Parts: sequence; structure tokens; C-alpha cells
Amino acid sequence: MFKVQVKRTRHRRIPKAPTGPSRVKVGFPAGTAPGDIMDIAIWNHFGTRTIPERPFLDNAMRDNRDKYRDAMRRSARKILRGETSMSTVMQLLGNRAAADISNEIEELSTPANAPSTIRQKGSENPLVDSGRMRNSVTFKVDR
Repeated sequence: MFKVQVKRTRHRRIPKAPTGPSRVKVGFPAGTAPGDIMDIAIWNHFGTRTIPERPFLDNAMRDNRDKYRDAMRRSARKILRGETSMSTVMQLLGNRAAADISNEIEELSTPANAPSTIRQKGSENPLVDSGRMRNSVTFKVDR
């Protein structure tokens, strides 16, 4: 016969739900970018009668969705163990997503600019003229 000794350990209490912010808005959240930049972003993303649609926000989010989900999965364990907070995770996720949107603005090449636009701007990059829109991408953590 084997004698089994059971050792009691104290378990941490795991919260039913993490506390803190639960959402991060990325791109040009209200109150974070000047109105003219918001207009430029909207016109470029959705297009106008004379500007073709260049959905840089949708592209960046779609192309990186799995990366964000994986980061949230890894972070969930740390949050439940008390090693980090929702606020910290949302800040990191916001920074990562804002950088991805800025990269998409820089790298998007289709549809190409019209020859007249290239002559006027002196550049073939459809979404970068002065760089103000790209540099205005940010995020806002919602409570």
C-alpha cells in the first residue's frame, strides 16, 4: 500500500472580471487630432467624388487582427495573475495598433496617385504629402 500525503496550498483568488478600461480607440479618436486632419483621413479612407477610396484603417486592422488577439490572450493570463493591469495592456495595444496604421499609411501604394497629383506633390505615395496625417495617428483608452 502506498501512503499519499496531500499538501494543501493556498490559491489566489481570481477575479470574475478584470477591472479597468475595456476598449481602446485607434486612429483619429475624437478630440485627439485637428479637424482638418480628421477630414483628410476620412476623405482618403472612404474616398470622394475625385479621390479614390484608400481604406488604410481597415487594411491595418484586418492585416494585424491575429497579432492583437494573440497579444490579448497572452496578456489575459498576466492580468488574472495580477502581473499587469488592463490599463497597461490597453496602452500597449493602442501603441501597437497606432504604429500599424502609420505603417499602412506609409506603405499603401494603390490606387496610385493621378499624374497631376504626383506632379503637384512631388511624390507617388498616395497617402503621404507632408506627413501630418501619418504623424497624427494616435489612440485613446476608454474607461
